[in-house]
Amino acid sequence: MTLVAYLSALKNTDFTKLWVSQLCSQLTNFLLSYAVLIKVFRLTESSLAVSLIILSFGAATLVFGAFAGVYADRFDRKWIMTIVNFAQAAVLGLFLLSENNFWALAGVTFLYSSLNQFYLPSEAPSIPNLVKKEQVLIANSYFSFTANGSMVLGFAAAGPIVSYFGFQAIFFIGMVLLGIAGIATLSLPALKPNLPKFEFLENVWHEFKGGVRYFWNDQFLHFPLIALILGQLINGILIMLAPVFVDRWLGLNLESGSFLVIAPLGLGILLGALSLGFQNRFFSRHRLVAIGFAGMGLMIASFGLLNDLPFRFAYYFAAGLLAGFFNAHIFAPAHALLQTYANETARGRIYGALYVFLQASATLPTVLVGAWADAVSLKVIFLSLGLLMLLFAYGFYRTSLTKSSA
Repeated sequence: MTLVAYLSALKNTDFTKLWVSQLCSQLTNFLLSYAVLIKVFRLTESSLAVSLIILSFGAATLVFGAFAGVYADRFDRKWIMTIVNFAQAAVLGLFLLSENNFWALAGVTFLYSSLNQFYLPSEAPSIPNLVKKEQVLIANSYFSFTANGSMVLGFAAAGPIVSYFGFQAIFFIGMVLLGIAGIATLSLPALKPNLPKFEFLENVWHEFKGGVRYFWNDQFLHFPLIALILGQLINGILIMLAPVFVDRWLGLNLESGSFLVIAPLGLGILLGALSLGFQNRFFSRHRLVAIGFAGMGLMIASFGLLNDLPFRFAYYFAAGLLAGFFNAHIFAPAHALLQTYANETARGRIYGALYVFLQASATLPTVLVGAWADAVSLKVIFLSLGLLMLLFAYGFYRTSLTKSSA
């Protein structure tokens, strides 16, 4: 896969519209997330409080994830995405009324995230409907880069925006971005699965269980499911630790210094995403996932040594660059495997079940690590996470030996 192959995917205007929607939606999510994390950390000075805000994001998935995937398989995904984009833009106004109250922030965050649960299982499953089969990995490389790049850009930009323009500016920027996202999805062709509609709540639970059974019975879906759950778990923990890491270990201001922290991660993610098409010529998608976990594990473990080294920021820049590079190796190949193996008429339910699994498995550990971070050294946490990822990498490598190239 060459640069020409990457550029050819963008000639597909329908895919480009979906990509623009994802970019604007994800960028808003991470601008909002980091701004809220900054606000909560300033209000409480507690990693546990930060983890509770992350819990409010995750709780929405546990409550609505089962519904969302079912409806994504029954209704036109184009309209689901469009309605959610415009509805989230409206909800951003509520944050203006709750910025100085922790519990109000948690409640509005839950509402915003609840809407997002209907967007996610409609977005990624639409990729195979808009691109050729041989372009699925490339399309997912774009989406992986956007998801991780939006996290990096959103986290990097949120601090300076809050510092110079105030907390409210994040919401006005988000409204504009979500408006663009809504317009982009509104102009997509119909993305209606070939399944009959049903009454509003009549068969939701039955359909959701069908998605879970689909996961359980299809062994080819187990590998990407486990990889995505573990990758999400590690990323969630790192996001939760970000404020205390930046403030106390790197000694940077949370608002004005966030760009310096995020820049190496973003550059690494860009390089990693761009390299996937080339590496796929030599490694299976299963093997790429194992490489991603191994590389990230080594870099996260090295963060634990940061506080004992001179020139700590230079060391962090190099380690952060490599951590971002290997992070890109986890999500795009895993999503490509999931979409390749999943039946088209079940993709929405599969992704709905996936996001429920992601949050159910990641929420409690994130809260526990948040409480742990208030009591023990970050060095212990980073070394433990790094070792855990290396164990995951070994397991994925062993599994990849039994898989055919994908």
